[in-house]
Amino acid sequence: MMGRRQIWQKITLIVIVIVVGILIISFLQPTRKKAQMQTTTTSKAVSQDSGLPKQASVSDWQLILVNKQHARQSEIPFTHVTVDDKQMDKRIVAPLAAFRQAAQRAGYATTLVSAYRSIAYQTQVYDQSIAQHEANGMTHDQAVKLTQTVIQTPGSSEHQTGLAVDLAGTDAVAKYPQLMAQMDEFKSQQWLIQHAPAYGFILRYPSDKQAISETGIDYESWHFRYVGIDNAQYITKHHLTLEKYLSQLGQR
Repeated sequence: MMGRRQIWQKITLIVIVIVVGILIISFLQPTRKKAQMQTTTTSKAVSQDSGLPKQASVSDWQLILVNKQHARQSEIPFTHVTVDDKQMDKRIVAPLAAFRQAAQRAGYATTLVSAYRSIAYQTQVYDQSIAQHEANGMTHDQAVKLTQTVIQTPGSSEHQTGLAVDLAGTDAVAKYPQLMAQMDEFKSQQWLIQHAPAYGFILRYPSDKQAISETGIDYESWHFRYVGIDNAQYITKHHLTLEKYLSQLGQR
């Protein structure tokens, strides 16, 4: 009898040890996973930061930020040059020409719809949009709200920098002369969006919800902004907005 009792005691002890071991492992597992996730997240952040263009600075002329939160009520000084009856900063003339010539070689003619706009002209465009929506039956508040999803308030438009252009495939403009997001149905517009970074341009207002939240502007498949090749390639590769990119540069 004593032998059996000792055997049962040993079995009971083994079972207790196993149960305690399982409980300890179960308790430690989430902690390990959390630590691994934190390590992975940190590694990604370090990796992304280390990949930022070394010479880039938030004070660079090509990275000037103009939006609703960074409005400018006075004109930004730069050398004005006219291309296709549109004014722009002299410093983007060559890269824009190279961009359009490459599109032409690929079989896509392009139309420069708009470039620099003075604050006075932006005010006119903004007011006309509100008036048009009101004429279509909207209240003033509704008209203002809808206008602000596609047109920056005066002083908040990138077009006053001379670094932004509304550029589209000529075939896309023919179908959508008022410029619509659906222009990206055309291969010409798809080509422009895909190859813009190689010439220093980014699609300034992407279509994803996060980007729209950061820029405050709905998707514009035609609005390109010059930021320089290194910046453009990094921004596009990491699916960033200019706002987010400048935030990362500022934290470096």
